[in-house]
Amino acid sequence: MKKSLLLLIGFLAFNYLQAQPVLYNGPTSLLANISGQFSSVQLPIGVTVNWTISGTGASIQGSSTNELVFYNVATSPIILTATLSNSTSYSVTIPVYQQGSTLYEGTRTMANGTRMYPIFQLLRGERFKIKPINYTGAAPHLTLIDYQGRYFTDGDSIDFRAPIRGSYYIIVQANSGGQLQVEGIRQYIPPTGGINLTTAFTPDNCSVGNLDFTIDSTNNMTGAESMVTLGNKVVTCWYDFNLKKTVIKAYQNDLLQWTWLSNENEYLRTITADQNFGISGIGSSGGALRSEDSVLVVKLNSNGVLQTRTEFGTNNGIDYGYGISFLNDGSLMATGFTEGNFPTTSSSGQLDAFAVHISASGIILNTLQYGSSGDDRVFASRTLTNGNVLLFGDTEGQIGDTGSPFGSHDIFVTEVSPNCVRLNNTQYGSNENDLAFDVVVEPLSGDIFITGMTIGEMVSGIGNPDKAQVYTARINKTTKSIVWLKQLGPTEGQSGESIALYPNGIGTIFYTNGSFVGANNNSLGTSVSSEDMVVALFDFNGNIDTIFQFDQTLERIFARAITFEGSNIYVLRDHVYAANKPTVTTTFDRFGNPFFSITGFQEEVFSNLKLFPNPFIAHISLKNTTGLENYQLSNSLGQIIWTSKNIEQQDFSNLQNGIYFLKVSTQTGQQTLKLIKQ
Repeated sequence: MKKSLLLLIGFLAFNYLQAQPVLYNGPTSLLANISGQFSSVQLPIGVTVNWTISGTGASIQGSSTNELVFYNVATSPIILTATLSNSTSYSVTIPVYQQGSTLYEGTRTMANGTRMYPIFQLLRGERFKIKPINYTGAAPHLTLIDYQGRYFTDGDSIDFRAPIRGSYYIIVQANSGGQLQVEGIRQYIPPTGGINLTTAFTPDNCSVGNLDFTIDSTNNMTGAESMVTLGNKVVTCWYDFNLKKTVIKAYQNDLLQWTWLSNENEYLRTITADQNFGISGIGSSGGALRSEDSVLVVKLNSNGVLQTRTEFGTNNGIDYGYGISFLNDGSLMATGFTEGNFPTTSSSGQLDAFAVHISASGIILNTLQYGSSGDDRVFASRTLTNGNVLLFGDTEGQIGDTGSPFGSHDIFVTEVSPNCVRLNNTQYGSNENDLAFDVVVEPLSGDIFITGMTIGEMVSGIGNPDKAQVYTARINKTTKSIVWLKQLGPTEGQSGESIALYPNGIGTIFYTNGSFVGANNNSLGTSVSSEDMVVALFDFNGNIDTIFQFDQTLERIFARAITFEGSNIYVLRDHVYAANKPTVTTTFDRFGNPFFSITGFQEEVFSNLKLFPNPFIAHISLKNTTGLENYQLSNSLGQIIWTSKNIEQQDFSNLQNGIYFLKVSTQTGQQTLKLIKQ
């Protein structure tokens, strides 16, 4: 009887796997005469595939028996067929179109017939509008696809915010000539200069990691942006392209606590949190025209209730809000870059950096605009331990106080006072292209940690200057000199996105097309973009604790944000090409971190000094003290909240639950411990 039952279960399972639908991932439209295009199918277990292609001049490149197939096309439509060994098949007809002129702001020529018009290098969240004008007969039909042919939306006009940083196509099917009215797209001018080098390079070792749990998932036209911790809550931020609203959610113990929705067409790129002041976010609102576009700053309390909403901007240029931080008095510093001129200031040329001081009640107090003759972009900012604010960005020109540009793009940091006075500017870079992404300030030393992307050697002898790599660096808070810098990445492209503090150091998340030593990358190859996720953990001295490579699928996934809470790593990711889901899906996931060490009872501070309990509720006790110790307690944002020589008499029950750092100083040295308040 048992044997018969097992045979029946096996037979049903086999038939279920054989009957699973074929999940296709590939373009819906293609440009004429392109090579290295790709499609894939998700195969049931034990099933193989054979690809065939038909169409004048079309050919399969390489193997035709893998889940992933590469092919070239000419000018005629193609039919791509996947024949499976379980007697099923999947076939897709892909039209092929000629290329039209590049689209950017203004009025562009629209040809009669069908063309694919390229849009180059939009930033994530940029809003653009494209509308046909001056045509005859039936209205043209427009379709938006990404640069690899995946469908996003269509209609008689396009009004959209870019969910992915990169390039796009607009397919225009017109019955007559005419024009396309384009709003919100800057003309793309490729960077010039730089010296490309090639050196022998061996990728670092890594472990293959696995996500523990998907906490939340939002499907269809979403784009992840930012994530922070607030006490023992994790707060996420993403934009829903169907709702046309930003969604902020707070979770505790993986359970949703509250949700906040913005108004329509309000796009928040970055959020920050403070246990005393709540949550603030920065982004943009309004339309694609210069006169309609505004920087938006919102402030919520810790329960997700809106406190203030502030909008500002220039009248003669698009404004980009990216960095936001609380100052020590609860006011805010909003940072970013602009095409235009703020009142009483003048543009230095192209994009300029800005900083705007906003009171706790939402009133603009001070404004700073500065830059070089090229593009100067601020992508992140943080409040320093001295109360000033650090802006982190990249530049095409000279923005540092000394020296000259190193390559086509350099990175820079600017320290400004709370009333928006520039105090110092420092520029760094390789001989090639260096881009800025994120910054964090370590609360005890006050030093600065940055991450981004480079295709050069930012420090001599460090990195692989032939390919894009992620850099992570420590910068001295006072001199702004580089204490250490590391470049990570195998032999294919990768891009750093987010950096966060954890008890023993800092962690970054990025994506890669290559393989660290010990991992088997399932990316789509060197000529296309499918990514594995990577989490890299460093101690404060720049030593690598570990590298995890994960998400090893044929899917294209972008790393968006990382944060740490308790014994877990949390990651926010965009799944761009999930099978049968041509649009973006955002997931919020937990990643187990074996490198956290919380004893639950006591920690050894020095050889004979013991601290307990950890986690704590109200009181912290120590054994074997001498009475000469000094104690300093900081919150997770680096703010010193308590200093004393006596810790055992202190009642901490009024502190919010979350992560704290206790610095213990003695005559023989000092040590910092991570504590958890419950």
